Amino acid sequence: MQESLKKDAEELALRKAWKRAQDIVCHSFDQKTIDACRQSSEERLERLISGESTFEEEDAVLMMQWRALNNRPKNQD
Repeated sequence: MQESLKKDAEELALRKAWKRAQDIVCHSFDQKTIDACRQSSEERLERLISGESTFEEEDAVLMMQWRALNNRPKNQD
């Protein structure tokens, strides 16, 4: 039972953090960009909650994607 409560508390904390991040995103990007990223963001959250991946793993993937976007030639969108 104690482990279940800990898991529930961790999930709640992750969902609250995700919600805060989504609120920031809504002020930083246009709706088209938000909509394009929503599914992958929700999938990332579910992987974290299920324990399928860690924050560090997800962060590493996002950083690789960010670097790839920043290193592409300017005329490719």
